[in-house]
Amino acid sequence: MDSKTRTLILSIMMAVVLWLLGGFVFGHALGIVCVFLSIVIVGLASGNMMDTPCPTSGKK
Repeated sequence: MDSKTRTLILSIMMAVVLWLLGGFVFGHALGIVCVFLSIVIVGLASGNMMDTPCPTSGKK
């Protein structure tokens, strides 16, 4: 597995944990912050994955 893919999977798992904690454990205000942070974490990881250069196929 590529390191970028592993980073994306780990960030998704961390975001799900934050989302569940924010939704079920913490109160209303802190829960919204946790959900927002989970969205930011996944967004940063996917943006990092899309920003990496990849080999071109040479076809135009």
